[in-house]
Amino acid sequence: MKTANFFKMIVLFLAIGITSCTSESTDDGGNGGGSGSGSLTIEVDKSRVYDNTLVNFIVTDASGANVTSQATISIDGTPITGSSALMSGVGVKDASAALATDVSNTIQIEVITPSFTTKALIEDYTGAWCGWCPRISQGIIDVHNSANGENVIAVAVHNGDSMAFPLESQMRSQFGVTGFPTGILNRAATWSSVSGNAMNINQPLQLLNTSQEVGLAINSSTSGGTITADVKVGFDLDQSGLELVVFLLENGVIAPQTNYTSNFGGGSTISNFEHNDILRASFTDVFGDAIPAADQVGGGEYSVSFSTTSSLTASNGDIVAFVVDASGEVVNVQKAAVGENKDFD
Repeated sequence: MKTANFFKMIVLFLAIGITSCTSESTDDGGNGGGSGSGSLTIEVDKSRVYDNTLVNFIVTDASGANVTSQATISIDGTPITGSSALMSGVGVKDASAALATDVSNTIQIEVITPSFTTKALIEDYTGAWCGWCPRISQGIIDVHNSANGENVIAVAVHNGDSMAFPLESQMRSQFGVTGFPTGILNRAATWSSVSGNAMNINQPLQLLNTSQEVGLAINSSTSGGTITADVKVGFDLDQSGLELVVFLLENGVIAPQTNYTSNFGGGSTISNFEHNDILRASFTDVFGDAIPAADQVGGGEYSVSFSTTSSLTASNGDIVAFVVDASGEVVNVQKAAVGENKDFD
């Protein structure tokens, strides 16, 4: 009887021991993260990019330690070498990481192509009294007659004549204009001449060669002497520090123009000169109104509406809107006739 009880006790102790070992093993397996329990995290520096853009990944463990160099990162299930990858091919890419038996979360990178046509801005500091100013007037015509030249948009900022813009002196000071004529390209460079009669046509055209991440749309109307302009700014990729400038221009003003060049038939005075792109009013600060930071998100849009009193119509008025970056340089620009609905392009 005692022997039977002794064997029962031995069996009981063995059962307890086996149960204890099994429980301990299960706990270890949970900490190891064989099922991807979230102790490993992957992040990427850019989640929306243009095709053929390099992105960088960071992998951290449960304690927040950087384990990128030890982890294996995969894009759409294919391991990559290192922690950077060239995102090639439009679409959504899935990225994850693994370290030993632990698997991270999955993140997505959206790869897109540019949505917007790149356009450039010429601000022409001019005056009807200025004999060399027809050189830039002719240069603008030559640019517009060149391939893609319609994507270079001109604004004539007049000084000392009947078309003078009230804030011209502040603008001239801001952009270092010390003489007339002066052309400022994208508020970043001075337009060079090649002679007393001609400008360097290629200089503004070259600004069209870089894809821009921001585009603009303009929808304007006129009623009872009031012009309303609805402007949209679209963002391919995340931005920061951008500002919006919106101008009202007048075209077709016939007034005498002093002329020292051989352009427009020569002669010291062109009595019936047609002045176009005349800056008449600014819906915003001439140096830009801030675009809310929360709206500068890739794939998003910022919309704003302006109005002013003016007699200009579709036959002689234009709206020009452009975005400048934190340094004041033009990012992209759009132009539409008064009353025209100009969508993103």
